[in-house]
Amino acid sequence: MLALLRSPWTWGVGLAVVVVVVVVLATSGGDDETESAITDIERSPDVPIVIPAGEPIVIGVSAPLSGPTETLGSEARDAVIVGVELWKEGSGDALPGREIEVHAEDDGCFEADITARAAGHLLYGNDGHDLIPGLVGVIGPMCSDGASRVVAVYAQAGIVMISGSATRSDLTTGQTSPGFFFRTAYSNSQEGALQARYLIARLGAATAYLIDDSGTYGTDLANSVQSRLRQSGVEVTRVSIEAGDVDFSELAAQVTADNPEVVIFEGFNPEGALLYRQLRDAGYGGTFLSGDGVAVTSDFIEPLGELAEGAVFAGCSLTLPDEFLLDYVEIIGSEPVTAFPAHLADATTVLLDAVAQVAEEGEDGSLVIDPLELRDAVSASTILLGVSGAIAFDENGDRVGDGATVGLTMCKVEDGRFVNFEF
Repeated sequence: MLALLRSPWTWGVGLAVVVVVVVVLATSGGDDETESAITDIERSPDVPIVIPAGEPIVIGVSAPLSGPTETLGSEARDAVIVGVELWKEGSGDALPGREIEVHAEDDGCFEADITARAAGHLLYGNDGHDLIPGLVGVIGPMCSDGASRVVAVYAQAGIVMISGSATRSDLTTGQTSPGFFFRTAYSNSQEGALQARYLIARLGAATAYLIDDSGTYGTDLANSVQSRLRQSGVEVTRVSIEAGDVDFSELAAQVTADNPEVVIFEGFNPEGALLYRQLRDAGYGGTFLSGDGVAVTSDFIEPLGELAEGAVFAGCSLTLPDEFLLDYVEIIGSEPVTAFPAHLADATTVLLDAVAQVAEEGEDGSLVIDPLELRDAVSASTILLGVSGAIAFDENGDRVGDGATVGLTMCKVEDGRFVNFEF
């Protein structure tokens, strides 16, 4: 395990100091000692969160900080940092005298054992017993596979989680009441509906190959698209690959021979970029459509170069407000390249607004937060002008406020970049 303490530094004139702790875990199996500690140490919805005087408020970030989805995870962490900075600039007086620490743990994305271990570290410290008293909530997990493993873990500990990117449809609807899991991102059912509408209304497609990576996110999104396409009479050939596969030549040859009007891939890179390249190398000239997990400049456009031109995606990056983009570049040093920075910054705002609303100061200078009151404050959140649009949550923890849009856009690769479009 590599632990990096970046503490403290300041980005930009007038911006507050944020301490950032980044922990990168070896991508191996689960940690029995840490997982057992989940039941050994008392955290629950009925146990107040007490932050001693002088101790920071801690926001946990659960995201992949190594491996093939590192770009997604690193940018998730950076978006939370930006969200904290901007919240302190605009609302810092609501929590006077308190630093805010961002503690990021590598969660392995689709490696659920790693996500479980990251949860143990965020809840109970790296040795399972060094409690993090200031933890008020977690932004994440990043991916649906990992999130499905730990939704109940965080709920049993009374810790709110707000994901700006985990989109599997039943992550919210399947949780036990009162749910502690919320998301500022759209669900796969919403993205699946958008993909199907594009294929039917814009392309008038009659045949499609639908390929998933066998993971939780990819399978759920593919299921959502498939049901809608078949209801509309589209002939769908369903195929599954395995994450980590690199040779798709046999599949590419079969697709080219069958010549469907559209090939849809649901999953992540590098599989998405590799499959696309091998399809084109095999001579397939039809439409290639994928989702937000593949629409990453550094992981799709850059390795493919001119070959990437014309690929189409749903769930693309929003056109970010100029002010937010300028602040992001000033704080992080580069522009975001993935689909979710706006959703993650908004998730950070929701969490900090709720903390400021319910935290009470004790006679000894400590902050005391009732987990259920914090959960209820998040649930009742209303943001009219978030970075990603208006935000509120339904009874399940799913985002409402912008109707079907909720930051969901179509884009295609043109002149080496993702360009949003309407249809």
